Amino acid sequence: MHLSGQLSDWSINDLLQIMQVTNKTGSLDIDGQRRGRVHFRDGRVTGAELTGDKGTYSGSDRAGVADILYVLSTVEEGSFSVGAADGPDAKGWTVEEVLLDVEALQSLEGEVIEAGLFEANGVTLVRTIENPVTIEPEDWHVFVSLVPSFSFANLEQSYGRGTAVRVFHTLHRLELAEIIANQEGETDWLDRLAEGVAATAAEPAWEDSGESQEVVEEEPLTVEVAEPESEPELEEEPVAVVAKPERLPEDLKGVAAPASTTLTDGVYDEIRRLRSRVGDK
Repeated sequence: MHLSGQLSDWSINDLLQIMQVTNKTGSLDIDGQRRGRVHFRDGRVTGAELTGDKGTYSGSDRAGVADILYVLSTVEEGSFSVGAADGPDAKGWTVEEVLLDVEALQSLEGEVIEAGLFEANGVTLVRTIENPVTIEPEDWHVFVSLVPSFSFANLEQSYGRGTAVRVFHTLHRLELAEIIANQEGETDWLDRLAEGVAATAAEPAWEDSGESQEVVEEEPLTVEVAEPESEPELEEEPVAVVAKPERLPEDLKGVAAPASTTLTDGVYDEIRRLRSRVGDK
């Protein structure tokens, strides 16, 4: 059976049903704003592929196939065609089974969109929780500091749309996600920490002027070398010893702490180390 046409006349679901009803063995190609292929063996779905700019993602299990069909179900413009089967020779799943998984993902997506997480510029985990999840609440702030903000687009690009929806829905259901807004001029958290401590300082312990330190040359210290008594009198040139002031590193940055603050040994070195690591990224 040769089958081809326009997606404006046939939906993805319709095409899947036709392949099942006719017990078709072949591969259904979808070519639109997204491109993919669904493989059939005796009318049962055995696999699927999704092709993008970075390559082809293949789904060989039921969840992977559902993820791909979930993406292809959004394609409404383009063409389709059925060719010879070149997919897995496996038992596969019925179209109804796969479409149930797709509908479940679409339902989760609706909740994610309604929560405002779908189009958010960024999402971060909430900083406090009332009940244990997988770690104790007192350790939650450490866990949050290890996870940078992310967006739906970031997750979809790395793991696929279906996985992104499931993760976002889980975060929303457990009340672990919080939408963040872009703030112009916002600096790195280490810079904010440094500025906050410096603003409350009584006297600076060490600080950064933002410019390289100017070294002032001092007059050399001249030391007269005494003549030994047993030697004839000789004229010696004076030996000049120049005391050089210590040069501060040009990239030195720091904070000032109030006199009431007690800091452990090496804390300044640790802050400098952290700042240098952040600056390298």
